[in-house]
Amino acid sequence: MLAPRKPVDVTSIPTHRRWLPSLAPLGFSLRLNLWYAAFFVLGAFILFTLAYVLLARQLAAHDRDTVRVKLEAYSAWYIQGGVAALQLHFKDENDWEKATTFLEVRSSSQQVVFNQRPGNAKDEATLSPLPANQTSLDSNLPNLPHGEDNMVWTVARAPLPDGCIMRVGRATEDRDQILSRFRNIFLFAIIPMVAFGFCCGAFITYRGLGPIREIIAAVRLIIKTGDMSARVPDPRTQDEINQLVTLFNRMLERNEALIGAMRDSLDNVAHDLRTPLTRLQGGAEIALQGEDPEQIKEALADAVEEAERLNAMLCTIMDISEVEAGALKLDVETFELAPIVNLLVELYEDVAQEKDITISAAVDPAGLITADRNRLQLLLSNLLDNAIKYTLNGGKVFIEAVFTPQETRIRVRDSGIGIDPGDLPRIWDRLYRGDKSRSQRGIGLGLSLVKAFVEAHDGTVTVDSQSGQGSVFTVTFPRPQPPAVKKSPSTLTRPVR
Repeated sequence: MLAPRKPVDVTSIPTHRRWLPSLAPLGFSLRLNLWYAAFFVLGAFILFTLAYVLLARQLAAHDRDTVRVKLEAYSAWYIQGGVAALQLHFKDENDWEKATTFLEVRSSSQQVVFNQRPGNAKDEATLSPLPANQTSLDSNLPNLPHGEDNMVWTVARAPLPDGCIMRVGRATEDRDQILSRFRNIFLFAIIPMVAFGFCCGAFITYRGLGPIREIIAAVRLIIKTGDMSARVPDPRTQDEINQLVTLFNRMLERNEALIGAMRDSLDNVAHDLRTPLTRLQGGAEIALQGEDPEQIKEALADAVEEAERLNAMLCTIMDISEVEAGALKLDVETFELAPIVNLLVELYEDVAQEKDITISAAVDPAGLITADRNRLQLLLSNLLDNAIKYTLNGGKVFIEAVFTPQETRIRVRDSGIGIDPGDLPRIWDRLYRGDKSRSQRGIGLGLSLVKAFVEAHDGTVTVDSQSGQGSVFTVTFPRPQPPAVKKSPSTLTRPVR
């Protein structure tokens, strides 16, 4: 008895794992759109932050450079001509320079030697004294209040050779006000940016997931109607979605072919099982009702023969299904082909003599083949059995092999009744039997098994036949470098009739 499961404590789940699945009930396209919009907004925020920092630094550097240039120029004029030079300079300055520039020179005893103040900087409190260590080489110059709104004084001072102190101020627009307007612009712009990002994400998501919707529609149609002929339109793009659509359509084609083949096989199996089952039932009934021991024995023998035939049919169908499903395990080895062919010829000589058929082979004794020994014996037995079965009395059957560095080709040639052109494409189908073959005993699985075994070896099998002129079956096996040679045993596998 299984122990009851312990209930999960949701509170024990980390917070980051509790909120992540919150988007799960939403559609995939909406979630993808939201993620796209989130990354779009995050990118815009990072870009704004970078621009904000660069702007603030640029404004501060501009103000500092302007004041320091003024301080150096005024110091040079003072050194050259004293206070008179400063007075002469300011006399020639325009009104804008006078309104935006403050200059003060004090002696070591804090007596004012020269003072140039604009009208909005008359009060001493407006320009409070600087720290004693303030020089023009400081990286951060102080900003002092200005008489007008949105304006500040950027002030610097430097010692003069005569012991006086020069202090220069430049009226600049308040950087905090500029940056505040920049932040407000971003806040007002982020709303349309989010909307634009969401719309772009919706458009891209809708276009990108179009093939996925087509796949969903095709699957729903197949589930609703059972029609496997539905296909997804080609998106005509060279990306992963196109590959998915192509593979999905190929899967549908393969499934359609497999289901069609399965239906045909079931129909053929049902049809072909009816006769042996009827014979089996008839033999059993004769054995039950009969009183003659010989008659009962004969009826039971017929029943056993039909049961073996049914068992061979089902085993062959299972082998073919394993090959088609890729589940057949092959014991591949490299060995000499001639001994197997010679033993097959010897085995079928008695059967061929009953119809006065000449059976012969021409195989190089040193020729090697790489394959599963038992499967090779079985498929050659089927080809040889068919050749003898459909060859008229006095005919010929010939087996030959051609060895090349790349492959091994085995041909089974007969002078039999041949195959009608209309039957050639279908002779490899399960349980298919042409009109000419229905007069012979068989279940119609021999060639299907041959084709399945050859393809399991990555080989090919072809047929060249004309009605009344015999047939040539060619089996081709790839030929890798052979390992150690193994001698062929004398045991053989009986063919599927």
